[in-house]
Order: sequence, then structure tokens, then C-alpha cells
Amino acid sequence: MDEQSLVYLTSTRRKLHAMAELSGAEYNTSAFIVDELKRFGYKPKTIGTGVYCDVGRGNNRLAFRADIDALPILEDVTATGAGGFAACGNVMHACGHDGHTANLLNVARIVGGKSDIPLRFIFQHDEEVAGGSTLMIENGVLDGVAEVYALHLCPELEQGKIGYCYGAMFAGCCEFDVAYGGKSGHCATPELCADAVRSAVYVASEAYKLTEKHKISVTLGKMNGGYARNIISDNCMQEYTARFYDTAACESFMIDLERAALRADDDNGTSHTIKTVAVYPPLVNHAIAVDRVRSVMGDMCMPVPPRNTAEDFSNFLEHTSGCMVWLGIKSDGHTSPLHSKTFSFDESALLTGTELFLKLIESYKA
Repeated sequence: MDEQSLVYLTSTRRKLHAMAELSGAEYNTSAFIVDELKRFGYKPKTIGTGVYCDVGRGNNRLAFRADIDALPILEDVTATGAGGFAACGNVMHACGHDGHTANLLNVARIVGGKSDIPLRFIFQHDEEVAGGSTLMIENGVLDGVAEVYALHLCPELEQGKIGYCYGAMFAGCCEFDVAYGGKSGHCATPELCADAVRSAVYVASEAYKLTEKHKISVTLGKMNGGYARNIISDNCMQEYTARFYDTAACESFMIDLERAALRADDDNGTSHTIKTVAVYPPLVNHAIAVDRVRSVMGDMCMPVPPRNTAEDFSNFLEHTSGCMVWLGIKSDGHTSPLHSKTFSFDESALLTGTELFLKLIESYKA
């Protein structure tokens, strides 16, 4: 690491923070990354608003990934201290992606456009909403890659520490909607109606019972239906999220949920459709990659438990070996959780991230 790292990390993170953009619309962020990479001697390529570049020759590349999108959150600049570099409007880098991106750009800056080791730097768009990793993978961003690594800022972990987890680090996520159709009428004549809300209530009850059977977590976050207290409804809509560490368990749950909905239709005369909105597999770290992180960072590493949050870096790890680790940022005045309007961190915490990636490069043999 060179003496310019902290200056570059601080300046770059704040520029990125000020231009925060939502998933799939990271146009200025993408252009900034492209310009920086060109300035460092690379020839960047784009996939949507995602960016990647190579250095070194050959396959069996060592890759690093950072995500670049922000969240629809209005920043509390009084709490974060970002008054001079906060984004305009209700958009904020409240998940640390500005730090992830600044860190990877700093590594690319230090490596420069020359390397004896075949490397790939990946700046992924659309992590928070639609899974930009899938689009980038479909367009070849992992072609020739042997290992891939990523980090995520962690406000619960002391600054200077690396948190590692063998196996599943993040839960898989399945977001799905259930729509019910029926026949409306007065509550005094239910025999003439098909109660969509009644079917929906039954299915919700069964969904929560099924979580115990399949060992997954399910949340019914939204439910809309009906017209008035004395009118049987001909429609209802539910929005669910399931979290799981075993994909097969989630699939079995969905089959049982379909059976429950069919029973509700038989009992109430309704119809239903189940629509899957988004699916993220569990993020499962590869042991050999976790071992590599621990070997290069030593006592700076500590074990951490898995979390029920989801991360679409999981798609990368379904295609190639690698892992994600937590980068500690907890320090005085910086303890707010991710996805909060008060989230902030000291850019000096990113020095450990740069050190990690550089040491992984030094230890790598293609």
C-alpha cells in the first residue's frame, strides 16, 4: 500500500457518496469508474451500468467485486457529517457501496495497468434491487475467472477487523406474491360469494406453520383486499419474503404453499396465482477462499455468524470459487446500522480492505 491510499480513498469515497444513484441508474457512477480506470491505464468494458476491466494475461483470473448502487433513503447529514458531500434528493449510499467501490478503485490504482498476475476488477450495478450480478455473469464477467472475492462494510465489527464465515454467510431470499380472485357480495349472503380475503388469511396461516416444517423464515409484509366491512371481497393480494439457507427447503415450502392455496380455493370457490418476483440463492463461501483470507490477514480475522440478510454476490459464488468477508468500520461516532439514514464511516477503515485485496493478489498463483 502506498502513502497516497488514504487521500485517494477519502476523496473517491466522498465523490461517489455525492453522486449516489439508484439501482440500474448508476450512470454518473459508472462513467466516473470508467474514467478512473482509463486514467490508471486500463481498458474498461461495460455491461449495462456495470463496469469491469482486466490486467495480466491468461485465464484462471483472480477477480474482485464491488457494488456501486445506492438506496432510496434521505440522509440525515447532521448525524453523518456528510453535509459537504451528501447526495441531492432521497438517495443515499446507506449500505457502504461507495466504500466498496472506492476501495476497489484504490487497489486498481496501486496495481496500475500492468501485472504479471491475471486480474479482473468488477464494479457491479443493481445489487440492491434486481440482481445485477446475474446480468453481468450472463454477459461473461466470470469467464476465465478462477477465484472471486468481495467485502462488505460492517458497523458491528471493530475497525481494522475482518469477519469471516465458512459456508453460508447470508441467507437466500425468495420474494413472491399471491393474488386471489373470487366473487363479491353482501356478507349476509356468503353462500352466493367466493371470499378472496378468507382464502388469503388461510394461506397466510398455513405459510407460517410451514416455516417450522421447512426450517425457513417467512414474512407476509403486505396484504391488500376488500372494499368495506360488510362486503365479501372478490380480490386480495399478498407480498411475501422467504429467507433460507437450504434452497431445496425453500422449493419444498413453495410446493406446500401451492397445495395450501389449492385447498383454500376448493373450500371458498376462489382462484389464485403465485408469482415469484425475485430469488437470491444463499451466499455460500468456499472454504479454500476463506482459508486464503485468514492466511494473509492473520490475527486481524475473526469468525462471525451468518445473517438472514441477502446479497447477490451469492450468484458469483455459484459459478466460481471465492468468498465475501465483513470489513469492520465500528469506531467512535460510527455505529449506525446499514440501510439507515444515519449510516456513516471513517474512510481510514478502508485501508484494511485495500490491504486485504493486495495481499490476496500477492499470494495468488494462477
